[in-house]
Amino acid sequence: MKNLFNNIKKIIKEYYKVIIVYILILAFFLIEFPYYISAPGGLIDTDDKIETTEDFKMSGSLNMAYVSEIHATAPTLIISLFNGDWDVQKEEEVKNDNETIEEKNYRNKMLLEEANDTALLVAYKHSDIDYKITNNKVYITYVDELAKTDLKIGDRILKVDNQEIVDKNGLFSYIASKNIDDKITMQVEDIDGNKKTRKATLINVLDEPKVGAVVTETFDVESDEEVYFNFKDSESGSSGGLMLTLTLYSHLNEIDLTNGKTIVGTGTIDINGNVGEISGIKYKLIGAVNKKADVFLVPAGDNYEEAKKVKEEKGYDIDLVPVETFEEALKYLEK
Repeated sequence: MKNLFNNIKKIIKEYYKVIIVYILILAFFLIEFPYYISAPGGLIDTDDKIETTEDFKMSGSLNMAYVSEIHATAPTLIISLFNGDWDVQKEEEVKNDNETIEEKNYRNKMLLEEANDTALLVAYKHSDIDYKITNNKVYITYVDELAKTDLKIGDRILKVDNQEIVDKNGLFSYIASKNIDDKITMQVEDIDGNKKTRKATLINVLDEPKVGAVVTETFDVESDEEVYFNFKDSESGSSGGLMLTLTLYSHLNEIDLTNGKTIVGTGTIDINGNVGEISGIKYKLIGAVNKKADVFLVPAGDNYEEAKKVKEEKGYDIDLVPVETFEEALKYLEK
């Protein structure tokens, strides 16, 4: 043992400079800084994210675009200095002020589940397919720092003032019937499955009574047409809702909406088929162009105006199509 120790000591003494350099190189590449880099991402073929009973293939593809979010290291920070498409943000800028990265990731996972359920519901509605909604669950996925409540992220709302909560619209309606500064009591099931009682004093948000929390609703959509989703654990967020709905509709009705083209899009979807705006539109457009996309569907409004500006500045050759609803996107593709 003594000889082994002496040999190790001898090697360290002889090669200490090499060892120090090796450690410094590792530190240079591996140490993460409290910054994130937003960069153009790629495309996800939504065909790969669903399974249906129909053996149906499109001549082209329907894709959702995504943003690459990189935890900054020394090399990536250096690259960002020379790459105009990479933007550096402080860690606190990519999450809410009183939210940890883990809580943000939980919220985004729940948003993905809600988006999947909603996309399936909207696709069924427009496909003349019988379905029923069951097992609605309403969760707290963010609590604002101004909220006057002991609600916790992950709480599932069961009752408010002994009134059973069936879905989030029922929760919103009940809160809207109250007054600012009213106190309410909620029965919840916390993230560990324990029943708890929570309290809240309603705060003033744009002259309306609010709890000051974000809720996410999941539900089951039951039908004879079976559909399965294939998302990875690393995937999250609601911005693929529109493209997922179009893909589900295409499969359920065996209609090719692509005409052999690479169709890319982004935008959330609600139960009424409305398309909602998203973040990172610049990076998603650049990613779509880099992948030789033919068409980019984008939420009308600020998202479209920003995308239009980027397209004009960079001289992109891509059809940029603003849409407000699923039906608008469907009609455009059917033409």
